[in-house]
Amino acid sequence: IPSTFANLGKLGSLVLEGNKLQGSVPSELGEMMSLEILNLESNRLNGTLPTELGNLQHLNFLALYQNRIGGNMPDEVCMNY
Repeated sequence: IPSTFANLGKLGSLVLEGNKLQGSVPSELGEMMSLEILNLESNRLNGTLPTELGNLQHLNFLALYQNRIGGNMPDEVCMNY
């Protein structure tokens, strides 16, 4: 996932489902303050989730299943729900 997506600050929905994306979730996505929907399901993402996703105060849908993401959900992300 290109970290430059963070430049789309007014984007409300980012759906990248089923694109065979690899690598980790970039921390820069936490700068997308208008993001309400983040759907990254059915890819090949790995690593852990960045705590910066906790900055997404308008996020109300987060789909991550069918990836290779490990670890626990960061507390910062859970505090918005």
